[in-house]
Amino acid sequence: MEALAWALIVLGDVVIAACAVHLTRRHRLGAPHLPRSLHRTVPALLAAGLLPLGPLLAVDAPAAAWGLWGATAIAAALVYAVGDTLCDVPASEPRSRPRTGT
Repeated sequence: MEALAWALIVLGDVVIAACAVHLTRRHRLGAPHLPRSLHRTVPALLAAGLLPLGPLLAVDAPAAAWGLWGATAIAAALVYAVGDTLCDVPASEPRSRPRTGT
């Protein structure tokens, strides 16, 4: 069961990173659709933060596992907070390339 807890923690970190990348790309490409993308990523972020809790409570997990789970839960909350903030910020204009070789 301890191996399951570690696997779920690592999987949660991967899911959180994927959600962060998705929300950042969505903000750059289509800011008006970001709120819908944010609401679609909420279940994944919630699952990433809460799924490891069951196996952690079932076994006598080491302190490192609890600490990493806490960091995962905080990271999920921060990704949601940043995504929610990006909903209020207008998308940045693509930077034009400077002309070279005049």
